[in-house]
Amino acid sequence: MSTIALVTTSVFISVVLGLPLGILAARSDRFDAFIRPILDGMQTIPSFVYLIPAIMLFGIGNVPGVLATVVFSLPPMVRLTNLGIRQVDPEVVEAGRAFGSTSWQLLVKIQLPLALPAIMTGVNQTVMMALSMVVVAAMIGAGGLGYKILYSIQRVNLAVGVESGLGILFIAMILDRILQGITRRQQKAIFRQ
Repeated sequence: MSTIALVTTSVFISVVLGLPLGILAARSDRFDAFIRPILDGMQTIPSFVYLIPAIMLFGIGNVPGVLATVVFSLPPMVRLTNLGIRQVDPEVVEAGRAFGSTSWQLLVKIQLPLALPAIMTGVNQTVMMALSMVVVAAMIGAGGLGYKILYSIQRVNLAVGVESGLGILFIAMILDRILQGITRRQQKAIFRQ
């Protein structure tokens, strides 16, 4: 439950931050050019490096674990939201403008629904990145299955390590299936309209 709580909190924060940043990057080439190297850096830096400033700012525990996980799992959400909105057919957007849609209506009623598969892929990738980082965050006191894996490495206890690894695998599979089901249901609802 601790692992699911850490992942859920981190993914929620990543989606809340990543979706608006992705929308802004899709609407502004200047902002996209500004944020792209930052996202590159966030994805390139090894995950262990995120633990250092998190410990310096918040000490040891769940809060720095969540902070490091958010920083590590945010880039896919921003990138895939940006990509999804940019890949919306320009003729559909032009048709919306021709019918008098405002920028907000274009975004909410045309671009976001058509970009939904890419956005949900971003959510899925964010979940997977958060799961991988939660294991690393156990090194700074974040609980859950990551702590069990760290314990198994310290004690060379293969059974506990395999058990914890399989637990994380099952969590990843279940969350992936849930997100795929949500995506399919939303796509059917969009195409029925």
